[in-house]
Amino acid sequence: MPSAYTIEDMWDKIKNLPLIDVAVFDVISLLDDPDSNFEQIAGKLSPDIAANFLTMANSAYYGREVRSISFAVRVLGYGQMKKILTSAALMDHFVQRMDLEDFNFEKFQAQAYFCAAISKVLGEIIGYEESADLYTVSILQNIGKLVLAVYFREKFREINALKISEGLVSRIAEQRVLGITHGEIGAVVLEKFKIPKEICNAIRFHDVLGRIVPEGSDFELEFVSRESSRLVAGFTLPKKMNAQDIMDRLRGTVDEGRKRYRENMKEVLHSKGGYREAFETLINQAVGLIRRDLKVFLRERKP
Repeated sequence: MPSAYTIEDMWDKIKNLPLIDVAVFDVISLLDDPDSNFEQIAGKLSPDIAANFLTMANSAYYGREVRSISFAVRVLGYGQMKKILTSAALMDHFVQRMDLEDFNFEKFQAQAYFCAAISKVLGEIIGYEESADLYTVSILQNIGKLVLAVYFREKFREINALKISEGLVSRIAEQRVLGITHGEIGAVVLEKFKIPKEICNAIRFHDVLGRIVPEGSDFELEFVSRESSRLVAGFTLPKKMNAQDIMDRLRGTVDEGRKRYRENMKEVLHSKGGYREAFETLINQAVGLIRRDLKVFLRERKP
């Protein structure tokens, strides 16, 4: 049954949601101000948000311990800190308002961290340098589902029922019920916080196969994010393993993948005519290696 909302109604409501409190907005404003300093920023965060931020910062930067807010500002820089802080604040907002009978947040979070680990592995294989951007997309690519679960609860239930009754993926069920998808919703939410367009687009299209990324866009970010999401969807969630554990198990995969990537680059470039054209072939080869090695310790889902 079509949504009682028009698409315009949905967008108006989403754009006006009070997603984070005034104090966090103040910090984000400071991060946009080149004249601010880290003492000002560190002093404005509540203990809960600060703790969540540090957890996410340490997950985003495996191998570099982020010990304090002031240290994060100095080492990570304002741009990366803003992305992680926005992620932390949004998660805090939804957890406080969520009906856990309707939404399995623990599974949601485990899937996000699993995706973050896989995207980092894939990014390391191809030499993608913006690892924090991959992390941000992984953590927030399904934030639109949280918006639906909290603020459009009946429609969220209708979408889930349709997925079960007709065996549909989320994107198709959402389009049937709402006319928009959780990826589009998530991108609009992040645009409110002036998150870079490349990250918003990677979230908007993270489950869109065959998309032709426009010239001038970060096609590597979109490809890595989308392929990581597809890999994660193909396996059962790891139990008693965190993101770092997965990274450690796939360290040999990264080494082998880098070697093959370098060896295959010249041949694929010659046959395809340019790096952008060759990239899909090269990343598919890397995905195949990761899938092979994930099968060693995780169960593959049936199609």
